[in-house]
Amino acid sequence: MRWRVVRAVTRTAFLEFWRSPAAVFWTYGFPLGMAFVLGFAFQPAALPPVPVAVIASPGAEHYATMLRRSARLDVEVLDEADADRALARGRVALSLHVQDGAPVLRSDPTRPEAELARLLVERAMIDASPQAASIAPVRHEVEDRPGARYIDFLVPGLIGLNLLGAGMYGVGFNLVQMRTQNLLRRLFVTPMRRSEFIAGYLLGRSVLVLPEALVIVLFGTLLWGVPLRGSVLALLSIVVVGGLCFSGIGVLCASRARTIETISGLINAVMLPMWILGGTFFANENLEGPTRWAAEAMPLTHVNRALRTVMLEPCGLLDVLLPLGGFAALGGLCFWLALRMFRWQ
Repeated sequence: MRWRVVRAVTRTAFLEFWRSPAAVFWTYGFPLGMAFVLGFAFQPAALPPVPVAVIASPGAEHYATMLRRSARLDVEVLDEADADRALARGRVALSLHVQDGAPVLRSDPTRPEAELARLLVERAMIDASPQAASIAPVRHEVEDRPGARYIDFLVPGLIGLNLLGAGMYGVGFNLVQMRTQNLLRRLFVTPMRRSEFIAGYLLGRSVLVLPEALVIVLFGTLLWGVPLRGSVLALLSIVVVGGLCFSGIGVLCASRARTIETISGLINAVMLPMWILGGTFFANENLEGPTRWAAEAMPLTHVNRALRTVMLEPCGLLDVLLPLGGFAALGGLCFWLALRMFRWQ
């Protein structure tokens, strides 16, 4: 082995990296920026209160007042339908129902916060009573109905996450790969317009999200009994329009990127916050302050919310027209911006 050649190649590769501003930024700048932002967002602070619901019934206010004495609990009184919906969506970790004068706790044992909520509720009831023995025995009702389990919360989130990945990697990354391989330069000399190429590419890729989403729905339904209580047409509409929205974001990211390193960094910059705060694996409705504002500004949050509305509640296409309009508007805006910024080479 000729070490002189090895040293020359090593030096060239080293200098090539530092002469690429995009590679330097996404290798050093982006991780440092994320560490700075997340360090402030998740800096040590007092533990947030655990949200629980008390179902409105005779005697409910007594128990609600008892639980509100604990600083670790965030208590709200809801009717039974709203409490079940909040429990299924992960907005509350536990619900309390007074039955025959005794409190019945409902929770999903597969959720990690459910055990903490149960212990805090029991402790609050004991602390509020002069004598622990005077408290009626607490019966625990394990919530195992379809629509109220963590798996029912998770499957719609996985569909939304799949739509995000298909739009960013299936569209944005592939376009930049075509640019680096000079395939777009060859298309530039044809009579085809940019709008025709991008629209056709978006539609071609968007068709693929339908079978992918249906496979996840069937998998969850057949294996775990995840319900589909809403309209199938509404579900397909959310999948198609949501997929086009994320594809528009992917095209916008790829409109000017010239290297694989650049588009990889842009995709990570867009996807990572949505992975964390988009409400796929845990409910983001309990977040507070700037973190909550950031979560509400993310399209994945609203796609996941619309998917859960259709799958877990008996609703139709009219019930999701507002989020569908928002997805279409965002996708159209990204498509328009991508058309103005797109470069063949």
